[in-house]
Amino acid sequence: MASDAGNSSSSPRSPCCSFPNFLIFLLNISLLALAAAALGPVLLLRPRPTPLGWALVSVHATTLLSAVVSLYVLLARRHLCCCLPAHAALAVAALCGQALASYALFRCHDRSLALLGSARDRREQFVLVFLEEALLLGMFLVQAVALAVACAVGRRWAWEYEAAEVEKLAAAGKLMAPVQAEAGARAMDEKVNTSAGGKC
Repeated sequence: MASDAGNSSSSPRSPCCSFPNFLIFLLNISLLALAAAALGPVLLLRPRPTPLGWALVSVHATTLLSAVVSLYVLLARRHLCCCLPAHAALAVAALCGQALASYALFRCHDRSLALLGSARDRREQFVLVFLEEALLLGMFLVQAVALAVACAVGRRWAWEYEAAEVEKLAAAGKLMAPVQAEAGARAMDEKVNTSAGGKC
């Protein structure tokens, strides 16, 4: 019974091959690929980026870091409590950066081209900026879905951990019940013997 309790308590920490976990893994691998690919157009537009270029680079770096932290949380579930809030904060920061960058490139296209300060011809600039916009939109969608699934899986992990702790306490109580009953019976026998000796 004790071994069952130990197995149940350790089960939430073991890797789980369920579909949501596999989906989170695929989404974060996709985020890594998209963020790495999105660095290309920025650096091709200008090898030494302008402030707007560095802002785009920081958005991609935050996305990369968010994906790495999410993969770490997925593979090391024992650190869930300390890493999940950090991952959520990074994911929200990456989402905000992706949304702002997409808005700036879509709504202020000509202004963004001027701020990027590329020396390439107009057609190459248009193609590279369009590619950057598409990658930013892809990152935003994948990041949003990955964050939603990660929050749902995190709640399930917390519920599994609480259920395992309750089961462990129940199993420990069942193990202690016979010991407590035997100790109570022994104390009662000693009390009866003491009272009988006093009457004699």
